[in-house]
Amino acid sequence: MTTMPPEELEGRLNAHRELMIDLIAAMIGGELTTTRFVQRLRDDATFKDNEEDPGFSPDGAFSIENAMAREVRSVLEAARARAKADKT
Repeated sequence: MTTMPPEELEGRLNAHRELMIDLIAAMIGGELTTTRFVQRLRDDATFKDNEEDPGFSPDGAFSIENAMAREVRSVLEAARARAKADKT
């Protein structure tokens, strides 16, 4: 098992915490807040991953935000796959 850098771990944990808070708030709020939650999830998942400058190496807070965005994308992709499988 490889060791995860602290920034990666913090970003992934932050992503899960924010997703849980947003999901529970959306469930409490009803259909309108659920729609907003899904839209925010899509927006968050489009965070850029050094696409503008491939040689740039993120550090510090940017690394945490980058890890958080990757984790949100990963969760969103898994949720989409599960939703698609449930429809068949």
